[in-house]
Amino acid sequence: APCAFALAATAPQTEPQIKENPQVAAVVSEISPKNIEATIRKLVSFGTRHTLSDTQSETRGIGAARRWIQSEFERYNKENGGRLEVTMDEFTQPPGERNPQPVQVVNVVATLRGTQPESRDRIYVVSGHYDSRVTDVMNVTADAPGADDDASGVAAVMEMARVMSKKNWDATLVFMAVAGEEQGLF
Repeated sequence: APCAFALAATAPQTEPQIKENPQVAAVVSEISPKNIEATIRKLVSFGTRHTLSDTQSETRGIGAARRWIQSEFERYNKENGGRLEVTMDEFTQPPGERNPQPVQVVNVVATLRGTQPESRDRIYVVSGHYDSRVTDVMNVTADAPGADDDASGVAAVMEMARVMSKKNWDATLVFMAVAGEEQGLF
């Protein structure tokens, strides 16, 4: 028995072979670091994306940011044959510790319906939060660029939506830019 153990212990170990999925490889090859960086910079340019910040300005605050995200999803939809369903998921958050007044929270959603009848009800959600804040969670006017928290996540979601909406997928893919994370995970 000791001899058998010695042979087993010295036998070369082989790594399992992982077969590359050509559809996944094609998507990965189309991901653009330049697009991701440009998206992060654009989100930072809104100054603050605090959940309670300006919703009317076209250049500053959470309202401008969400309208820009929506317009980008709509552009991907147009460029890729109208396959993305772009919607705004809105709800009113009642007053709480981090929002003294009721606040309208808006998530930007782009849905790519699955094409395989037996799989289209299976849903994969990819999300990042587009709101940002400074240390004082109630300061709604100070610049809060949020490049890492979480413009980078939203940029990844948007780039995946741009690239993946060019192709058919068995299951349904939902790409979301959500708000309210910094105000208590609304």
